[in-house]
Amino acid sequence: MKKCIATLLITSVLFAILPVAASAAKISDNPYYLDINKARYKAYQAAHPDLPVNAAIAYVNADIDKGFYNGIETVADPDSISVLVNKNFNLPLGYEPDDLVSIGGGYRLRAEAAAQLQKMKADMTALGYKIYVMSAYRTYQSQLNKYETGVKLYGVAVADSEYARPGHSEHQTGLAVDILQRSNVCDMEQAKFENSKEFAWLTENAYKYGFILRYPEEYLDIHGFIFEPWHWRYVGVGVATAMHDEGIALFEEYYGRHLAPGINASTPE
Repeated sequence: MKKCIATLLITSVLFAILPVAASAAKISDNPYYLDINKARYKAYQAAHPDLPVNAAIAYVNADIDKGFYNGIETVADPDSISVLVNKNFNLPLGYEPDDLVSIGGGYRLRAEAAAQLQKMKADMTALGYKIYVMSAYRTYQSQLNKYETGVKLYGVAVADSEYARPGHSEHQTGLAVDILQRSNVCDMEQAKFENSKEFAWLTENAYKYGFILRYPEEYLDIHGFIFEPWHWRYVGVGVATAMHDEGIALFEEYYGRHLAPGINASTPE
C-alpha cells in the first residue's frame, strides 16, 4: 500500500512539472524566439495569459510590451518598403523620401506605392468601384501641426488615439494613403467607409497590390489608434501576400515574426 502511495505521489509530481517544462521548451523552440528577450516574453505572457505564444513573442520582438511612446527606437532603414513606423519606432529627424511622385489631387506617394495604387484603382474602376485619395505623404511639420491641433481641441489622450505624433506617422514614409468611397468628406469617421462595397473589396484584394489595412479594429490595444478603415499602408506585394497567407492581420505581428533584428528571415519579393 505504501509503495502504491509513493508511486502515485511521484507520478503526481511529474505531471505537475511536465507542463511547465513543455511550456518552457515550446517558447525557446519557437522560430521567432530571441534569447535577449527571454525575460520580456515571460513578463508579457504573464500579463496576457490568453495570448497565443506566437503573437506574444512577436509583440515583444516589436517592442509592444514597452508601452506607447516608451523606449522609442529610430528606424535604421527608413527607405525600406517594409519599415515599421509606429508609437515605438520613429523616423530619423528631417526624413523625407527621395522618390515621391504625384498621384493627383496634390497628393504624393513613393514611386512604387504610387504605381501599385494606380493599378489597384484602375482595376477597381473596371469592376464598378470608386475610391478617392484623402491623404497621402505628409511632412514632419505637417504632422506636427495636425497633432498639435488635435491636442488643443481634444487633449493628449484623444489626440494620441487619432493622430500619430510627428516622426511616428506612416504618412511621412510616403507609403500610407487614406482613401474613401466618395470625395469631399469632412469627417472620415462619418463616411462609414467600413460599410462600403469598396472596403469589402479591398479587404479581400488589396494585398495583391501590396496594401494592408493598417489599423484593424480588434487590435487597438496593440497599434493604439482608433479603427481607421480608410488608412492603407503599402508594404510590398511580397509582404502583404505573406501576411494574407499566414493569416496575420497586424503589421506589428508580421514584423515581430519576420523582420525584427535577430530574426533569421528575408523579406519576400
